[in-house]
This record gives sequence, C-alpha cells and structure tokens, in this order.
Amino acid sequence: MKRLSVILSALLSVVLIAFSSCKETKEFDDHANWEQRNSDYINDLNFEFMANSTAVTDPRDAQPGQLFKLLSYRLDPDKTFGNSSYVYCRVISQGTGTQTPNYTDSVRFNYRARLIPTDYYPEGQVVDQSFKTPYLDPSVNIPTSFIVSGLIEGVTTALMHMRCGDYWKIYIPHGLGYGTSAHGSIPGYSTLIYEINLTEIARTGESLSPR
Repeated sequence: MKRLSVILSALLSVVLIAFSSCKETKEFDDHANWEQRNSDYINDLNFEFMANSTAVTDPRDAQPGQLFKLLSYRLDPDKTFGNSSYVYCRVISQGTGTQTPNYTDSVRFNYRARLIPTDYYPEGQVVDQSFKTPYLDPSVNIPTSFIVSGLIEGVTTALMHMRCGDYWKIYIPHGLGYGTSAHGSIPGYSTLIYEINLTEIARTGESLSPR
C-alpha cells in the first residue's frame, strides 16, 4: 500500500510538471515574434485603409466601423511618414458634441486597452481599463479624468480629434505607445487597441464638473 502511494505521488508530480511546462510554453508562444506580429498588424490596418476607395480624412465623415487614420500630433502634416506614425481609428458611435480637446485641456473618458489578439487571448489581453462591465454602459461606468498632454502620444492624437459622446476604437503602433520596452503587463513593441468614450472636456484654466 505504501509503495502504491509512492507511485501515485510520483505520477501526480509528473502530471503537474507537464501541465506547468505546457502552460509556460503556451504563454511564451503567445508572444513569439512579438515585434514582427505587431508590425504586421499595423501594416494590415494600413492596407485596409489604402484599399478603401472611400477613405476619409475627417472623422466626422466616417461611418461606424469604417477605418481612418490620424497622423501623430507631433508631426508635420505636409510631410510624408510611414505606417507607424499614424493612429488608426474606427467610429463605434458618434457623439453630439461640437468641440474637440486641445493639447492642454482636461478630459474625462471611459476606456479599455488591449494587446493584439493572440491564441491565448482571442480578443486581445486587457492591460488597462476604467470599464466595470464587459461592454460600455454609461449608466454604470465612471469615466476617468486626464490632462490630454499627459497621455501616450497615440491617445493624445486621437483625443484631439474626438468630440463629447464619441466612442472610438483606436489602434496605436508601439512608437506612439510605450515603445520598445516593457511597461507593466505590456511587452515592448506592443500595438495597443483602445476603446475610448469621451464624456467631458474642460478648457485650460477651467475645471471638470465635480464628482
């Protein structure tokens, strides 16, 4: 009986080691060739944009789901830049606001940030969010306040084109995000995919509404 217990214990150890090994391999494989996969993801978005004969340059003209792109606010629009200098966006729904934030303004918005889809996370791993529900529910979710200039370049660029009520999906190349180094749970070279719902703008010197 004692010998049987020893055998069973040994078998259990082997199973646990194998399971742990598989899990580690799965997690490792999930980010294999990460830099190239993220670069390909952005290139595919740009190809989709270029292939659209009705491509728009003004977000107000974009239909829900239609892809458009915005050059980083830091760059000269009269010059030519590569795919990774743009933020790629889709309108989920249009708001009724008439103004867009300036670089020094304060804003409130709901957001969820993901990495690109992988085998382990088919919808993309969530790396940051203010959402408290699986999908945006303005009656439940409490927007977070920021200064536009204090955000990563890709988010700042998109916000400066959004109006109150707008709900967009935004694809940010790593150069307009956290760059080549890891940032918390975000690996280096990561494209970031944000859902952003802008809810309030306060001009420089003004305050956001009290909470």
